[in-house]
Amino acid sequence: MENNPARPQNMIDTTDALEAASTCQSMKNFLFVLILLGLMVCQIIFWMNHFGLVDKNGCSACQNACQKTCPQKECSKSQPQAAAVRLISAPIFLAAEVESAPAEAEPIEQAVNDLVESANQTQPDKEILLEKDTDRIPAEIPTEDATPEMLNPEASPEEAEEAEQAVAIDKMALFRISCRFATIAVTICNYIILTTAMLYSLSLLICLKISLTGRLGGINHIARAFFISLFLLVVLIPWQTVLPGVLVGALWQPSAMCGWAKAETSMFWKILFYGRFCGLWFVAIWLLLWVQTRSAKWARATLRRLGVVR
Repeated sequence: MENNPARPQNMIDTTDALEAASTCQSMKNFLFVLILLGLMVCQIIFWMNHFGLVDKNGCSACQNACQKTCPQKECSKSQPQAAAVRLISAPIFLAAEVESAPAEAEPIEQAVNDLVESANQTQPDKEILLEKDTDRIPAEIPTEDATPEMLNPEASPEEAEEAEQAVAIDKMALFRISCRFATIAVTICNYIILTTAMLYSLSLLICLKISLTGRLGGINHIARAFFISLFLLVVLIPWQTVLPGVLVGALWQPSAMCGWAKAETSMFWKILFYGRFCGLWFVAIWLLLWVQTRSAKWARATLRRLGVVR
């Protein structure tokens, strides 16, 4: 009985598998960029809201959420008003009130006025001015050099500190965004992150199947990348909406911009606050970069097995 020789590797199948893997890799890289940009935008908006750069004046949604989650005092402190200290850059007039002269001095003032008018008529090139009851002296207060101590020397240190914070916020008004814009941006980013994370895991699964079918190699790297992407998807899902009170996810709703009132009460709640909004975000970024690194190693192992690179 004649033994059947081993079937040689079909170059056409290998080429097709390599082209399919290249297409999935390009799509995977595009989805990776979208997820990374979405996470960065959400984190930037969080820190802008943390430093008071999100204008919540007139936003009914934020006021309702703030009344439910935090006391009124914390709500008023969370957004210091920029109009608390309004520096005037336009010229103002300081009125100096002069006591009215007695009735006996009226003839003397009339005589002096007549002399001044006659002098102005005889010497038109030299105008003589007479001080009236109210002198208007133009005065301009500089906006950059003025300090709260100059504006109100008798202010307490607490009032001076609040005034300095208000002045700093007024100077950063250029970088302030509206609450509506922040809400729309966070909502769009959440949608993009969730959908692209699902497609990212599916693209890795397709790459795994192509690598197994076409015998392209690098199964170790692509299999690990797929399972890490599943962990990434679990971390990204907003479990506080699906299972409230049980789990939390790296993504947060726009209503969370009101903040946690408990974060100001103790160090324990402050650690939980930053762990919720910054720690989970860091874990998601780390998993995303890990998946991308593993998939890049798989692509390089595939090319090395086919003899393209060494």
